[in-house]
Amino acid sequence: MPENFTEMVDCLQSDISEEVVMPSRRCPHCKAVSTYDTLTTLLAGTNIGTLNLGKSSGLNIRFDRCRNEDCNGSVAVIFDDEGKEIEVHPGLEEEPDELLPPDVTIAFRQALKSRNEGIWDGCVLMCRRALEEATRILGEEIEPEDERAKYSKKVLYKRIEHLATEHRITPELRNWAHEARLGGKLGAHGGTEKQWNTRLDAEEIVEFASWFFRYVFVLPQQLAERKERVNTEDTGEEDDNVRQFDEG
Repeated sequence: MPENFTEMVDCLQSDISEEVVMPSRRCPHCKAVSTYDTLTTLLAGTNIGTLNLGKSSGLNIRFDRCRNEDCNGSVAVIFDDEGKEIEVHPGLEEEPDELLPPDVTIAFRQALKSRNEGIWDGCVLMCRRALEEATRILGEEIEPEDERAKYSKKVLYKRIEHLATEHRITPELRNWAHEARLGGKLGAHGGTEKQWNTRLDAEEIVEFASWFFRYVFVLPQQLAERKERVNTEDTGEEDDNVRQFDEG
């Protein structure tokens, strides 16, 4: 049994009698607009690993390969009997995590859309804007009320340094936050040695931003929800594991 999706597709290629070129779409791997070779098509009811589309579903699955020679990434396309595409896996990441604050969500959604459209500098600029919003919110959580207005006026560099000093973010997150800050600055103003951000810049900064937001917003909320869930509501006692963790 193949261990991953790519190996699964490679195994199926031995059954290909003829490659059919499909219309272009943006590749979720390289983000380029590419035409695709259809590697093989499985009819409804075919079992492959844990996948069973079911004979009565009216759905089929097709494996396509990006024709960008620097990519050659594969996707699985689910389509109906009339050839209409229903889903593509993996798909382009279009929506931020639902647990992010509204202002961070707005900016990061625009960053993802720019990334998906190949607008690398726009992507990095909006990642920086999302980081601006995130650092503002984080600072307001730890600053006394009478200091919040003063903190909000600080430039992004000083906000990042302040959050690191207060141990609100780790040294590694601090360093990556500065990378995103500098990438956004390059996108806005250019530089003497490098004028524009590349696809790799955009991909790396989006990846960093995703992990940064998970660490500072998503994980704390998920942990709070878990601790609330494991508390015994009837007696008001905490789960033994949680209590031992807190006391350790």
